[in-house]
Amino acid sequence: MKTDNLIKKSAKMPGVSLSRTDNSITLILKTREGNGSITFFPLFSSLMLAYISVSSPVWPAPCLYPSDLHGTETEKSGKENISDGISGRKGPLLLNYCVSGRCEIPLNTGSYVYVKDGDLSLTERSAQGHYVYPGRNYQGLEFFIDTDSSELSRCSWIEEEFGIDFRRFVGLYCSDGGTYISGTSPEAEAVLHKLWELRNAPLPHALYQMKLYSLSLFSFLLNPQAPPVSRVCTFFTEAQVAIAKCTEKIITADLSGHHPAWELADKFGISATSLKNYFRGVYGQNLSVYLKGLRMKKAADLLVSTTQSVSEVAEQVGYLNQSKFAAVFKKHFGMSPLEYRKTERLRLL
Repeated sequence: MKTDNLIKKSAKMPGVSLSRTDNSITLILKTREGNGSITFFPLFSSLMLAYISVSSPVWPAPCLYPSDLHGTETEKSGKENISDGISGRKGPLLLNYCVSGRCEIPLNTGSYVYVKDGDLSLTERSAQGHYVYPGRNYQGLEFFIDTDSSELSRCSWIEEEFGIDFRRFVGLYCSDGGTYISGTSPEAEAVLHKLWELRNAPLPHALYQMKLYSLSLFSFLLNPQAPPVSRVCTFFTEAQVAIAKCTEKIITADLSGHHPAWELADKFGISATSLKNYFRGVYGQNLSVYLKGLRMKKAADLLVSTTQSVSEVAEQVGYLNQSKFAAVFKKHFGMSPLEYRKTERLRLL
């Protein structure tokens, strides 16, 4: 499927709208769960660059080939690798770079891995159902490469002038139909950072820079002197991921409540150590650290948006001891709760 068709289908998903300019196309997400944007810049006839910024746990994605799923509703997420032995159809080659946040990637083995800050991933499989961002925030770059021969033939000059053959990426990184995940070399990372800095730069000059940096990036990635080495990932089964996500729902449903790890683990018939490992694997933080961050964010929101006393705010986010709450809050934000309230309200005037 060509990238422009993928964008059109994506714009029809619930909560997603489309906006166009002379140089770009932007998908805009607005739902009760969060918001975000993906801005696409066509660089060459077979290559498109997208800037992704999401503040939501999920982004709905179209089911591109429903006939391949035997009519079933299968929830998929991330830039995944789905085995489709029926038709063998694939989407464009996707190259993702995570600037910040965390993205869930299901594999065709039934297990899951998580791409984090600084990770690079490549796959030919598009998401079916939705993309998942466990931390509710994600920023990154994504390249869409149409590997259709007719599209690539129009870019033959790139191979002739720069030695970049986009078809080689499939053989080099995804020859077995799998998903490649790795850190980046210093050279590639420097180029990726420069590309990221261009996301808000004035056009059309920035578009020329995007093209130049993109060609440099692909040249580094195809350099035979630096063969790719896939990172050894920690895999989590579907059941383990489900336990972690159920745990997250329980602890965030009411931030004033307290749920010891052993109590949560008992609900699933596993050890507290296993529960903590699953949670850290999915959300990238220890359970206690993750919960503390949410409590502090909620407390900050309440201090600014309500007239509740500090003790009332503390109780709402699970602290019965106001002094302990104030100490944790100051360590987190660098100022006391009352100072934070005054500072933020002045800023909003």
